Amino acid sequence: MRILLIAMPDTTEVIDFLTRLPNLALISLAGNLPGHEVRVLDLVLHKPRIRKPLEKALADLRPQVVGLSAMTFQFHTLLQVARYIRGFDPSIKIAAGGYHATLMAKEETAAAGELPLDFLIRGEGEATFRELIAALAAPEPELGKIAGLSYRGDKGWVHNPDRALLDLETIALPRRQARLSQDFYLLDLPMDVAETSRGCPYNCKFCSITRMYGHTYRRFPVPRIIADLENIRSLGFRAVFFGDDNITYDIDHFRGVCQAIVEHRLNDMLFVTQASAVGIAQNPELVADMQRANFRIVFVGFESMDPSYLKGVKKPTNPEINRRAATLLRQHGIAIIAGLIVGYPEDTRETVTKNWHLTEQLQPDLIYAQYLTPYPKTVVRQELLEAGLVVNPDDFRSYDGFNCNIRTHHLSCDELYRLLKRLGVKSNFNLSQIKINYFLRHHKGYFLRSILKAIGADFYNTISGRQRALKLDI
Repeated sequence: MRILLIAMPDTTEVIDFLTRLPNLALISLAGNLPGHEVRVLDLVLHKPRIRKPLEKALADLRPQVVGLSAMTFQFHTLLQVARYIRGFDPSIKIAAGGYHATLMAKEETAAAGELPLDFLIRGEGEATFRELIAALAAPEPELGKIAGLSYRGDKGWVHNPDRALLDLETIALPRRQARLSQDFYLLDLPMDVAETSRGCPYNCKFCSITRMYGHTYRRFPVPRIIADLENIRSLGFRAVFFGDDNITYDIDHFRGVCQAIVEHRLNDMLFVTQASAVGIAQNPELVADMQRANFRIVFVGFESMDPSYLKGVKKPTNPEINRRAATLLRQHGIAIIAGLIVGYPEDTRETVTKNWHLTEQLQPDLIYAQYLTPYPKTVVRQELLEAGLVVNPDDFRSYDGFNCNIRTHHLSCDELYRLLKRLGVKSNFNLSQIKINYFLRHHKGYFLRSILKAIGADFYNTISGRQRALKLDI
């Protein structure tokens, strides 16, 4: 069967200036569809002019099935793409998957006549999508037996029971060669994405991971991870981002990955990951292994330097743990991207500003600041709705973390938005931060161009009071 898998183009300006990262889920689906002709089109490489590459991919492959992947803020675009495909060839079967399709399947299918989709893949898609393709290839498809599948029936949408979480040892390697383009990068380095585990047992109120995987943590076998990294290097990539939900939850496993990278001489590639502050702070031996494996950039979810806020959202860290984690990473020459969240219910202009400056004292190379966002089915969404603090409860297009959809008890949505943008612009001129900045030392030309663009965008956003909306040509 001919299958086209498509990732949505929506990303925010701040990310656009620094990177184009590929969709890992779709190439994992492709790798688990043996015997089928599969192509992967990642529209992030073509935004905002996606019509021509989309039309070309459809015309060249003439797919019988198209699979679409989207996060919550991308789902509106997914529906636009689906309608375009419907107009191109009404016989194509269209399936959608990802976090939003999983968490909001019943809500999105309530208006069944308006949804330009035939199927929703809920949860992990490797087995569900493979079984769907096998069923569609049969003379009389039996869809009712496919766990994790929602489909359009004769009398409306049918939601089959959820699928149990997969044994990661049974998942085949991603089929990276199925991509129509490999032009992904971070700064001036060609970069791909991999994973060593899935899930996070923590229970942070603002996160929806547990609605996808429950409070579980599963590990990929180390030999499988190494085989995947060798494939990545063979394709010419010089950097890898590990997109694990919580890579530092199992320290022994992560150390084993780092040590295997060194043993197989894969540390000629640069590695980037996201990690928890507590996982870093309590395990200095892990950070040493990371340095030897050539982990050079780590995104750390500090989230706040206010202990009461951290406790309120059930984030398993505190200011002292945050400081210890930052110090360890600095000692080992690893760049820090500091995750910061603002917009807690009791935030004032003073608390936001203080929190920002305390985060600057961690000496991060970048501060990745987002607004507290009421993502669907999260605990924080329900609490914010009950408190009357959500100013945009329904238009998920702006639920990207960089648009403000809430207010606090003391700041309006507009005041909170402009405050954070101003702090971000001023931070780029902090001389003490500039002198130690990893990106300026190692990627000077590209980073300078990127940061100047970001500053210009933030000036625009501060003045206009909003992010520039993505305008697609479909």
